[in-house]
Amino acid sequence: MADVFISYSKSHTTVTRELAHELEAKGLTVWWDTDLLAGETFRDRIVEELKACKAAIVIWTPQSVKSAYVISEAERARLSNKLVQLRTSDVDPSDLPPPFDTAHVSLVDDHNAIFGALAKLGVLRNYTPVDSTPVPLFRQDNRSALWKRLNLKRVLAVSVPLVLLILVLVGIKPEWAGYLFLKHEGTNVLTSRQGPALDQGSNAVTIANRFFDDVNGGFHDSSLFDEDVRLGRRGLMSKVDAIAELRKIWSTYSKINCRMEGNTPTLKPSQFAQDGFRVKVDSGCDFTDQNGTPKTEHFPLEIEATRDSSGRLVISGLWQPETMWLWQPREHN
Repeated sequence: MADVFISYSKSHTTVTRELAHELEAKGLTVWWDTDLLAGETFRDRIVEELKACKAAIVIWTPQSVKSAYVISEAERARLSNKLVQLRTSDVDPSDLPPPFDTAHVSLVDDHNAIFGALAKLGVLRNYTPVDSTPVPLFRQDNRSALWKRLNLKRVLAVSVPLVLLILVLVGIKPEWAGYLFLKHEGTNVLTSRQGPALDQGSNAVTIANRFFDDVNGGFHDSSLFDEDVRLGRRGLMSKVDAIAELRKIWSTYSKINCRMEGNTPTLKPSQFAQDGFRVKVDSGCDFTDQNGTPKTEHFPLEIEATRDSSGRLVISGLWQPETMWLWQPREHN
């Protein structure tokens, strides 16, 4: 049986063959159904190869995202914790069928990402993954279910502000911290002004201002962003792809000056980032086009932030109104 199983659309045989040759050059054995005809007759063989492989690569194309066979093979690989998913350039991450649209998907020609994912699965033993490599979809770790539920950061994030709020309400105010009330979905949530680790209000203002600095500077520094970034309706993409999208705005304008307006960000529950937060800020941008014509736009912007492996606060998601264009809107077919 082969090390790597490849699931693909018959309309993209050339792409699949090139990938198989790249993997074989790394010393891996590869199985893809070049000798089989489409249909149920050979499903037993395909299932057998899929069960025995060490890693299963699914290539998402405009055809395979609609293929019941490919989706079935992807689901079997996902449940076995050995799925690596790739896409052709004409497929947007948000085009993937659920639940595969919720995880990282690299381009099919991103060899570093592919080899890195296989290394994380233990298939390539002499390859060091780089930071941008995708992880296997929904791969399980060894922590117990109880520990996952009792995540220390989440416990502290709830308990510490609650204790501080009770102290203030009963008239006891610690001398070591000053506090302010920050708007939180229509309610007031106590946060620290002097910047302890759990001060989401201060962190929200900081991350928003840093993002606008990056906008105005042309996104030359990508350190503010997580390895995977959810860019509105464009869906989840790698940091490299997200930065490339954001930089496109500078092809339209010769000067940009964006800023946070007002001083009352709205904190919202994090939807995708683990141990993070989401903040909605009122924004204003002055744009000057290539002809020197200026205009100003005011709009809400939502930023989701989390901590990276080193503990730094990074952006993991950005949302803007449909009428704005800080990044290109998704193309509708």
